[in-house]
Amino acid sequence: MNIFRKKTAKPEPVPEAAAVPVSPQPSLGMFQNVGSRPEQQDSFSVSDLRNEVLCAERGILLTLADGMGGLDNGSAVSELLVETMQDAFVNRPVDAEPGQWLLELLGEANRRVNDYLKGKNPSGSTLVAALVQGNQLYHLSLGDSRLYLARGGGLIPLNREQNYGYKLDLMLLKEVLPPRVIANHPQRKALTTYVGMGDLEGIDRNTVPVTLLPGDTLLLLTDGVFGTLTEQEMASALCDDAETSAIRLERLVLEHRKLHQDNFTGIIYHHE
Repeated sequence: MNIFRKKTAKPEPVPEAAAVPVSPQPSLGMFQNVGSRPEQQDSFSVSDLRNEVLCAERGILLTLADGMGGLDNGSAVSELLVETMQDAFVNRPVDAEPGQWLLELLGEANRRVNDYLKGKNPSGSTLVAALVQGNQLYHLSLGDSRLYLARGGGLIPLNREQNYGYKLDLMLLKEVLPPRVIANHPQRKALTTYVGMGDLEGIDRNTVPVTLLPGDTLLLLTDGVFGTLTEQEMASALCDDAETSAIRLERLVLEHRKLHQDNFTGIIYHHE
């Protein structure tokens, strides 16, 4: 069974975060909420943890995408992106080392998104993908969705945001622009790389796998989560059970009662 949460066009009651009972395998928790927006543009998908052959031969794939707000078809693009990644994960021949293979899955998804957008208005989506094979983690991302590793009570960012703010910060380091201009720049959050832009540039990925330890937790989050919660708040919500962690994180975001709360989605993967 491939886990995939369909989008909702209007705010509706969100069931408490679902989890796949995979004990003694890794535990999984997920949450998604439309926030105060009229449409859900986040999408996510998780490969089947119950399929022992799939997990042994290919691993576990977690994908999370955030359609770009204010653009047409952002919802459709994010959904097509994660669905294609998972389809390719199951069906594409494993003909390369894991990090390169993950890149090939992205390439197939990017081609499908670009084909879909032909003749349509510009659109796009962020992506963060994590491939776990045994205790080895490979990941890649485009845009500003985040991947964290929770270990020892703290959060370790594993990817970097690909927005104009990153370039502005480099300009600050080189003293090209003053701090006041950097902090208040109107394009600070504008994405510089995303799926749907055509040929992809600047993909953020690890070439050396991260070794996961028993008790480690991975968090894949859209900006509706980390744009509302601090890293300390997110870390404090985590526990050994991924389902409970997901419920706590969703409730924390809602408790902030942010006036213009963005869509927010998260995947929590607890490594045994």
